[in-house]
Order: sequence, then C-alpha cells, then structure tokens
Amino acid sequence: MFKKIFFTTLFFSSLGYGFINVEPPVIGEKEGINTEVSLNADYNSGNSDKASVGTSTKGQYNSEAWLLYFIAAYSYGESNGEKDTNDGMIHLRYIHTLVEDSYDYEIFYQTEFNEFQNIRIRNLAGTNIRRKLNIGFDKFYLGTGIFYEYQRPDELAEENPIYRRAKLNTYISFLKKFNAHVNVTYLGYYQPNIEDFSDYTVSQTLQLNSLITENITLSLDLMHHYNTTPYQNVEKSDFRSTINLRYKLK
Repeated sequence: MFKKIFFTTLFFSSLGYGFINVEPPVIGEKEGINTEVSLNADYNSGNSDKASVGTSTKGQYNSEAWLLYFIAAYSYGESNGEKDTNDGMIHLRYIHTLVEDSYDYEIFYQTEFNEFQNIRIRNLAGTNIRRKLNIGFDKFYLGTGIFYEYQRPDELAEENPIYRRAKLNTYISFLKKFNAHVNVTYLGYYQPNIEDFSDYTVSQTLQLNSLITENITLSLDLMHHYNTTPYQNVEKSDFRSTINLRYKLK
C-alpha cells in the first residue's frame, strides 16, 4: 500500500519532501502574497527497505507595516513494511512593526501531532518581541517571549500525563549568503518551563540552500529536537535530515 502512495506522490510532484525555508521574514520586503511548496520522497531497498514521503507549504502576505504567514507540514514513512514516521503541524504567525527597522512583535498559534513521540495533539499560543541586529549576517534576529502549551498523549498514564505549561520562548534566526546562489539559514529555539527550568525543549533547523533557478531551490536540511520530558519510551533527542526541492509560486 505504501509503495502505491509513494509512487503516486512521485508522479504528481516529481520532486521530494523537506522543510519550508526558515529564512527570517522581513516586513515590507516582498509586498503581496508569496507561496512556497516543498516536497520530498525517499526510497531504499535491499538490506534495508525504507521509504518516506511528505509535503510542506508556506503562504505569506506582506505589507509595509505587518506580515502574516501560514505553514503546514506532514511526513509519513515506513521501514521494512512497518510505519515508523507519522507527524504533522500547522503554524500561523502575525508580525507587526513596533519600532521601525529595530523591533517587531509577534503573535502565533501552532498545532501538531507526532505518533512516534506519543503526542496525539500539542497546541501552543503565544507572543514574542524580536530584535533585528546588524552583526555581519544578511539577516539576523533575536526573539524572546512566552507561550502556553497543551500537550496530550495517545494513551494517558501516570508516566504520560497531559501537560499544561507556560514556557519562555527565545530564538535566533539568521540568513547568511555566500554568493548569489548559495546561502545558509538557521532557526534555533530554547523553551524552558517558567516553573521548572530543568523542563525545557531545544529545537534547531540548519539549511544549506542552493538556488537552481529563480523559483527552485535545492536544500540540505538538518533538524534536531531535544526534550527533557518526553513521554515514556520516547528518546529525548530526535534528529532528521532531508535533501529536498522547494518551489516558489511567486
């Protein structure tokens, strides 16, 4: 069954899945609506029979004083006929100028699930202040704020409770261009529980991007997530790498 899904995805996309570009958005940089799609497909057979597919999309509306963007992503994988990846997320963020060319404020909402981290649903909503810094990068932002998190496991147990937590949110986001065709983007979060700083998550995405045409980019994405309080039988550290193609519709 999975192979049918896999080859159908290849037929319609002729591309492959990855993560949406994490380049920091800049208010007023590209006014109007902009959309990006990222797809990835991976298949191995022989000693290891493994396949995965997925898709991500990002839509953004930009004006002179504010911007709004939406991200949706889903990935699915099997290894030796057994499902081993099934996760997805939706993210919505509003950014508005606070002090021109220096400070912005952000309001965001996210919902996600991850079957193999025993997360039936994780909802969070919060707000940030971000500061633009001119320190040798093409774009560089520091953000800090707070959010409320609701997280429920697939199966409730003493070791797998429902979490209701307020967390601090700090992040670094930057873009560094090496030339007109190659750049690096990075987004890293540190999110401690405001009542217990030993309870925290760290999430990082590093992307090496190579522009093929004006609208198509080849990217190597390295993603690492560390959670000090995972559910039972779930590893604290999770790493994923993908090679993918991203297409800008505008």
